[in-house]
Amino acid sequence: MENKMEYTGERFIPDNDGLEIEAEHVHRYSAVAPCLKNMKVLDAGCGTGYGSLSLSQFASEVTGIDISHETIEWCKEHYANQQNLNFIQSSLESLPFEDSSFDCIVIFEVIEHVEKDIQNKFLLEAKRVLKPDGILVMSTPNKTVYTDKSGYHNPYHVSEFYLDGFQTYLEQAFSTVKIYNQSLYAVSSITDLALKERRVKNLQNSSIDLEGKYLIAICSNESGSISVFDIASIYKYDSQISLHISTLYPSNEGIYQQDKKQSTTIYTNENNEFSITFDLSTYAGGTRFRFDPIENQFCICNIEKVITDGAVTSHVPLNALNFHKWGFLFMNIDPQFEIVGDFTSATFLTIKGYLKILTQVEISEIVDQIYKQMIEALEHKGSNSKST
Repeated sequence: MENKMEYTGERFIPDNDGLEIEAEHVHRYSAVAPCLKNMKVLDAGCGTGYGSLSLSQFASEVTGIDISHETIEWCKEHYANQQNLNFIQSSLESLPFEDSSFDCIVIFEVIEHVEKDIQNKFLLEAKRVLKPDGILVMSTPNKTVYTDKSGYHNPYHVSEFYLDGFQTYLEQAFSTVKIYNQSLYAVSSITDLALKERRVKNLQNSSIDLEGKYLIAICSNESGSISVFDIASIYKYDSQISLHISTLYPSNEGIYQQDKKQSTTIYTNENNEFSITFDLSTYAGGTRFRFDPIENQFCICNIEKVITDGAVTSHVPLNALNFHKWGFLFMNIDPQFEIVGDFTSATFLTIKGYLKILTQVEISEIVDQIYKQMIEALEHKGSNSKST
């Protein structure tokens, strides 16, 4: 039976919150995740685990902890197939790990939920379980903007920080502390298509606070360690569901095995291109897999290339409607491809291709086209019947 989590409004659950709340939460993880390549990461106060899953697409290993038993059970149930991701019930004040266990600790919108003595204990614990050149990435609301200027007092927040206090707090354990502002605004974006790197000048309305609603700190005792963390960015959004899940099902005598599926998030670049890798080392060979690129979305998808240390014979869509511009059109919520070959001793499978989730406008346009084709076909059939 699926574990049901109580929705309180404070614990972020993807698809249950509005676009603005989702953008604030997902932006943090999206900005940090690419900086974690080959790192062993602790996601402290992981909540529903959507962020841990995002981090696991880049880090070598991610451990999510949360004090809530309900939350940890939710995470284990929903992300059990991500092999480099695990979840442990734990408090912040006593981390159940050996000294120097992690390259990075990520803790987003958690520290304000506990008393000052627990905040201080966590800081010491974080320093202990981080490697000497390890990095702490922490976010928290800026009390000046979040509480004082808004007049809103969040009942779940026990001890919030002002900017100066946050800096002083972190400097108790870390010699290098770099702080970013995060705020959500209506943004008009102008970008240079010729530049691969998107540089943005901040033109700010004079009435907007210079301080951000949230503070994000990058901390270390080795100043050179944080050089890979450049998280200044703009997060564009116009629809919900920021994390999309792809699944690979192995086949046993023509039956795709639900109990041995492997799921992971799929990311696309600005050209809707994706590259996703699955670990085949735990599978005992086989000749075919079913690849579901996304769940619960109408989409256009195409597999451009399959890379493996096995051998690929073919990759074809199983339930596409037709080929549409850049890929196969899937007007169902469970698009599927079949990949056939010899995977007896294969250890990995990398799939590269094109994926575009259809907007409501695009869906309407496609449905209109299909409707017109149906009408034309009926009219043509009717005219042929009369002529005979």
